[in-house]
Amino acid sequence: MESKKIKFGFLEMLTSTFIWGSVPVFAIWCALPSAVFVFFRVLFATPFVFAYAYKKLGAKELFSFDNFFFVAASGIALSLNWIFLFLSFYYTSVANAIVLYYLGPIFTVVLAVIFLKEPFNKFLFVSVLLSILGMLAIFLPSTSASQHTNFLGLLIALLSGIFYGLLGLFSKISMKYHSSIKLTAYQILIALIFTAPFALLVRFSLNAKVIVLLIITGVVHTFFALYLWYDSLNYIKVSTASVLAYADPAFAVILSAIILKQHVTLFQIIGLLFITLSGATAFLNEEK
Repeated sequence: MESKKIKFGFLEMLTSTFIWGSVPVFAIWCALPSAVFVFFRVLFATPFVFAYAYKKLGAKELFSFDNFFFVAASGIALSLNWIFLFLSFYYTSVANAIVLYYLGPIFTVVLAVIFLKEPFNKFLFVSVLLSILGMLAIFLPSTSASQHTNFLGLLIALLSGIFYGLLGLFSKISMKYHSSIKLTAYQILIALIFTAPFALLVRFSLNAKVIVLLIITGVVHTFFALYLWYDSLNYIKVSTASVLAYADPAFAVILSAIILKQHVTLFQIIGLLFITLSGATAFLNEEK
């Protein structure tokens, strides 16, 4: 029975990473300004996430706003990391953007060492070294003048990774006072508020197909995938789930190649491997 529960947790975790890996495809299919895409994604997810959080926590805990500053900061970081990520898809390949985006956890490690005074050991040194090698594998082939547009996309993707790192740092501080489910609910709500002005001021058009894609992205890619993530933690360790989460960029690269017909280069594969290993090393260090 215990073995079946662990297998079920693994299946939930891998399903959630596969769902998240398909987000870039949906973003490109919608062809909306990145901030507008984020707005609609969180708009359709917010009621489901809050209902789930309310059921798990109750009103008293969910609507307690003590020590809320870093929760708000993490919501803004979440918004900017998504905005820059989806914007980068229009300037570079999904593979490039996703690999650089997944430098975020490494930025979190570095920021935690600097600002939270967490110890820096050989595991973290190896993790940072691998992430730098992965980043160089992506950037160096795109530094020529002929690759200017691609290079701009890489810089935007790197910004998404930096804000992902800040999201991790602010979330780490927030979780001293709030549960992860509550934190996620308010991050999504704050992202909705933060991106609402873009939806009002930026020109865009919707049709039935795009609306259906947006609903799927909000309900399936945001709420349902989060539900699978949290439920999997009932059966497998957090460290195991965190390492399995690095299947997400692999799925994203594979799906972009199959569905969007984007060419995947050897340098992108090397970068993906280095950054995946760096993330796994960082998370395993947490459990050391």
